Amino acid sequence: MKPSDILQSHGIMMVLGLVLGIVVGGFPAMTREISMASLALLMTVSLANVKLAETKSRGLPREAAVTLLLNYGFLTIVILLLGGLFSEKLWWGWVLMAAAPSAISIVPFTNILGGSVPKALFSTSVNYLAALVLMPLICLAFIGSAVSVISLVTSLLLLIVLPMILSRGVKRIGTQKRTRTLVTNLSFFVLIFAVAGSNRDAFLDDSVMVLAVSAACLIRTFGTGFLAEVILRKARVPKQDRIHWVLFSGYKNLGLTATLAIALFEPIVAVPATICIMFEVIWIITMTKYYPKVPD
Repeated sequence: MKPSDILQSHGIMMVLGLVLGIVVGGFPAMTREISMASLALLMTVSLANVKLAETKSRGLPREAAVTLLLNYGFLTIVILLLGGLFSEKLWWGWVLMAAAPSAISIVPFTNILGGSVPKALFSTSVNYLAALVLMPLICLAFIGSAVSVISLVTSLLLLIVLPMILSRGVKRIGTQKRTRTLVTNLSFFVLIFAVAGSNRDAFLDDSVMVLAVSAACLIRTFGTGFLAEVILRKARVPKQDRIHWVLFSGYKNLGLTATLAIALFEPIVAVPATICIMFEVIWIITMTKYYPKVPD
């Protein structure tokens, strides 16, 4: 495999970031600042792919309502239930994950799997607007005074609102898909390298904790995704319409979760998100093998 192929592979770059982060120990300083900068760039480039003109169609408000229920209802509740099994600092990490919006990558994955891109686009846009209100509320309700509301809101403005604005400029400039993929993968690599490296001791010294979190991540990702797929298939929802619903049932913005964990708390709080990222990679690979074999 050529170096250019590795740089274009989302999964390989994330695995490399995790492995090298644990081996090397991440960055010697400014982990918080580097994490926030890499995520802001990642969000800007990812949001530049969103074409607002494609989100104008009848029936989309209903789609947005359903996906909000799936992502901020079903998935958030599952995450909170699983998180309640862990110690306080890990619990904070699960709460941040539960409060996070859906992953931006749901849109391109919907396209790859043959789903409805306009529905996924509109639902993602609504999900992120709702997150500006829901994230602070959920964090206050389940973490309380341990989280600074001012710091959280400031971080959300820097990591969601600012990239939304900047992404419009990036879209007008116009960039090749290969370039956007390269920037996205490198940003994700830097983010995971920073987060995993800052938790090097936890990963190497506490194997029981890592296994426990991994088991919860397996349920959180594969369990919720397959359950949604089974229910929707039995309800006779067409494959094209249910693909993005399944994705919203199992995907959160874990880059945002891990970055906020470091920015608002300390590195150990980012462990659940860091481990879950790997399970989401395996989950999407599984879906790319599964859906082509499923009849419409």
